[in-house]
Amino acid sequence: MTDTDEELEKLREQESKGNRLDRENPQSQPDFADAIEEALAAVAEGDTSDTITAYDPRLAAVLEALEQEGKMDDVFEQLQASYDGDSGLAKPSRSAIIRLAVRVGLQDGTDDVLDDLEEAITRRETTTV
Repeated sequence: MTDTDEELEKLREQESKGNRLDRENPQSQPDFADAIEEALAAVAEGDTSDTITAYDPRLAAVLEALEQEGKMDDVFEQLQASYDGDSGLAKPSRSAIIRLAVRVGLQDGTDDVLDDLEEAITRRETTTV
């Protein structure tokens, strides 16, 4: 299949979902919480990795120095205090610090990402009859 054929197929799939009025109605458009909910399902089903990785020599050096100087507990506690919510993390570690740092960054540096995450988690946990 050529690139043009693949693009046409994608357009056909998009156009076959819903009707024009639904597609043009902003209220019926999927939001970011919907995308997160789909991604959570993909992770739960093993279709997407549940591990994140990043190449950052400077951050690696900071984490190494925190560990070597016995400051991981302090940084962990500071991040816990900065995070608005229950992180579910109890033990200081490199992973815990990274996870908290990302969450605090998303919480303080974005408008609604963590709110959308909370909504998506709530939807997934809510059972329907």
